[in-house]
Amino acid sequence: MNSFKGTMTAVGTAVVIAAVGALAAPAASAAVPAARQTALASELEAKSVAMSLPAARVRQDPNNTYIVVVDASSQRPDRVEVRRAGTDKVVAVVDDLSDHIEFPDESGGPSQFSYEGDKQPLVLADIGYYELDVYVKDGNGNELSRRNAGQFTYALDARIEAKSSQQEFSLDDLDTQVTGSVTAVHPHTGERLPLTSAKVRARLGDGQAHGVSDAQGKFTTTVAALGTEKTLTHTVALASGGTEVPVTTPAKIRAQKSTLTLTPTAPLTARYGTTVPVRGKLTRLADDGTVKPAAGRSLAASGAGRATASTGPDGSYTLLPPILRTGSLGVSVQDAWLLGDGTRTATVAKVTHTTKVVEEKLVSTDKYGGLTISGKVTVDGITSQQATIQIQFQYRPGNWVTRQSFTVPYNKTFTVRVTQPGSQYPSDGWRVYTPGTSNIGPSTGTQVLRQNRAETRITGAQSGPTHNGEVQQVFVSGVLRTSTPGGFVPYPGQKVRYYFRPEGSTVWAEMGTSVSGADGAVSRTFTAQTSGYWRIRFVDADATHLISNGAEGRVKVTR
Repeated sequence: MNSFKGTMTAVGTAVVIAAVGALAAPAASAAVPAARQTALASELEAKSVAMSLPAARVRQDPNNTYIVVVDASSQRPDRVEVRRAGTDKVVAVVDDLSDHIEFPDESGGPSQFSYEGDKQPLVLADIGYYELDVYVKDGNGNELSRRNAGQFTYALDARIEAKSSQQEFSLDDLDTQVTGSVTAVHPHTGERLPLTSAKVRARLGDGQAHGVSDAQGKFTTTVAALGTEKTLTHTVALASGGTEVPVTTPAKIRAQKSTLTLTPTAPLTARYGTTVPVRGKLTRLADDGTVKPAAGRSLAASGAGRATASTGPDGSYTLLPPILRTGSLGVSVQDAWLLGDGTRTATVAKVTHTTKVVEEKLVSTDKYGGLTISGKVTVDGITSQQATIQIQFQYRPGNWVTRQSFTVPYNKTFTVRVTQPGSQYPSDGWRVYTPGTSNIGPSTGTQVLRQNRAETRITGAQSGPTHNGEVQQVFVSGVLRTSTPGGFVPYPGQKVRYYFRPEGSTVWAEMGTSVSGADGAVSRTFTAQTSGYWRIRFVDADATHLISNGAEGRVKVTR
């Protein structure tokens, strides 16, 4: 978005548009002659050969001063000349351009560099549409120029009143004539005057057309919709260097009746992921009552496969939906300019190269949380590809995460060992999944495999020094718990082991054992030899429990 947008927003440009007879409009006047419009359009686009020179624009400050701004360039601008649009008449020259840096706000982004003529604000005699020519000097002192390096409207509170010859549009009637007038307030006299040579942009849907106001501020232009829009809006706006402040009014699409045919009609067989051509023809009932091909219109396939396509010049179409499952394959018109006559349906009777996870089971578990899982992935069809197998755990209900991935031949039993993901990723069941390929279907095991060993935890782990005369003692304590359907409860009568690692070492040494009490509590006192780390481990788990490690605790010996 350039500064012209800000300029036009600041002046509060207003636009009023109405259908014929819906709003009082200015009396029609003679339009600018076609030859003159062509000449003006040509002049608006005229540029010198020095296209590498910077662009220019005009910024309107809050106090209604107009400042020339030239974009940053390796060549410093020497001056900017202001011309009345479409003429060679220079009405102002800005030759005192200073460096300007605009630093980024809190949102970040790069700084913006430019040259500004803030010491020479523009004061022009007449309101209107103007063009900017930029001049620079090269290293040899030669002068280069960029003609029409920017455009701007010198006016306040520009207003457009316009009327359109119609508000309903069909594929046989896409255009409308727009007429109106443009006025604006002179920045210095405060007088509202016709705005001459103003470029006016009319839009109808995605179509647009331009007109130029005459000496009385009057304009006429014809604009047409493209006929591909989903909705229509009608806009007339003042354009200044690509800037406009429009007001829009809805325009109605008058949809025409259509007729859709579809082939084939016989049940289809397809390999998973491959496309099946679905053909047919689309016609429409024209405004004059004749049946015509509906060219360039949108259709969609849904159901067993999805695809979109547009009709050709004769109304024929070919959809190529990749087939993903059996069932109905529907084709329908997806076009706001046509009234569809329902969905045409083909049947996908069989899809080959689909897969199925079978015989999955939990073979065994170990006290460290490892699981051995076996299963098989079958495929309905001949293939030399191998199956990608993913062993997944359920992190949250419905949220499956891949723990291990490998490949095996289809239709062959596999056995794999996976480890628990860790306490920070609790697993609520495991499953076997194969993602398939572009032409072999995915599938998910029907069984959720669950760890048959109970989790254990050592909670409330503590360690610290106690002094006994000249000998420093260290206590280490915690509570051993085990999981149950009702939550974690004390786990009594179990042996735990105590380990010590001297500061600076990576080796843990077992220091002793104890048995958990009725409340699961465990504790021991040791004679401290040096500073280091202590922890409790439950490693003597039976066939129904998992091991656990308590948190490390550092104890500093000061004697």
